[in-house]
Amino acid sequence: MAFLATSLCAVPASADEFSYNNAFDLRVTDIGSRTALDSFVVEAVRQGQYDQALSTLEEIILRNPADIGARIALARVYYQISSYDLAAAHIEQALLTAGWEAFQKEIEELKAKIERAQSGWDYILTVSGGIDYKKVSQTIPDGFPTESDGSITAPFGMINGVVIRDLETASSDEIRVGGVFRYIRNIGDLDFDSIYDTYDQYKGRAYITYSKGLPDLIDTLRVDLTGYADFDRQDSVRQVNTYGVKAQASIRPTVESQLWAFVDYGWQGSSQDFYTDHRLTYGVQGEYRIAPGVALGAYASGYHEWGETPAPYAFPSGDDKFETDGYEIGTSVSHLLWVFEDGRSWVHEGGVRYTEGSILDYGALNDVVWLNASLVDRSAWEVFWNHNVQIRSDTMFDFGVYYGEAKFRNSTASFDRNSDYWGVKGGLTFQLH
Repeated sequence: MAFLATSLCAVPASADEFSYNNAFDLRVTDIGSRTALDSFVVEAVRQGQYDQALSTLEEIILRNPADIGARIALARVYYQISSYDLAAAHIEQALLTAGWEAFQKEIEELKAKIERAQSGWDYILTVSGGIDYKKVSQTIPDGFPTESDGSITAPFGMINGVVIRDLETASSDEIRVGGVFRYIRNIGDLDFDSIYDTYDQYKGRAYITYSKGLPDLIDTLRVDLTGYADFDRQDSVRQVNTYGVKAQASIRPTVESQLWAFVDYGWQGSSQDFYTDHRLTYGVQGEYRIAPGVALGAYASGYHEWGETPAPYAFPSGDDKFETDGYEIGTSVSHLLWVFEDGRSWVHEGGVRYTEGSILDYGALNDVVWLNASLVDRSAWEVFWNHNVQIRSDTMFDFGVYYGEAKFRNSTASFDRNSDYWGVKGGLTFQLH
């Protein structure tokens, strides 16, 4: 039964339906077989059929109350569905059963998780890092035709921590306090001299979220209210500071689907060499499991920004105030490519996104002769293909490829320009929970 107990440590929520059906058939045709029962429990949990898994484990324990592996597995399933008191009861029973020493490490780890959940506090720390090879090029077809390109093999890293306080309400309300810090070695033309430079980029966020369930309105409705402070420092050239609030609602119309909608306001008036003072974004997102192990996702978002150009730059009308807006849409398909025997998973995702809108032309603000400000129309698209392989229950290896293009048109103070890029990346992610 050790196999069953450990196999439930890292099973994904969805897997191949044929495995579940085969396991169910085996259970029915081979009544009393321990192998058949073990196989069915693992596949049932992978499919999210927790009631089937619980009834099967209880059947095993009824036949053999001294089966510690089944007792631990039962506690683990109860923990996964947030029935912490029942999970704790089965762990205590396992400690009273002869031979528990062989499972001591697993029991202690699960007991610690259950006790944290019962206390109403949870802590999650995620650390990731990797390498991104990126090649970029830019073309100015008119005026003074030029081409420039560059490439970089760049490291990146991220630390993400959050403390979650369960408010112990019937609607599972909670408060989350967290922060994110990212480092990226990047490449770009920050000073708009048509020469690509490499630079260090540091990004961070601190936030607090109040998450509330509203089952009285809609059974699965949840609303998150977040206050946050962001910074994005791009070498010594530019720093974007954002202080904002965000409201998000989510709902599960069916077991296979989930929908989100959000609105976000950010004040950016304290930024350095960045002239948007206010930014309003809004959008919707959806996900639908179209087949066992296959999910389709799509989103659409928009933005509206306003601010002032730096003196002495002004628009031809003489005004220094501007407003911009645009949108982005995207879709992706994720597929559970493989489930290993011990429950680890390999998922890959492919998708495309497209954005179009107007932005302030920072290239025009680099001209020290004409001192003209302008907006520019920007359109861009990207395709990507990412893989995520679970090495251990707390460790993921991810790798992927991407390609994108962007066009800048209709500026009254600078030339049209095109750019394209492609890259490959890979990294590791560790999570302490």
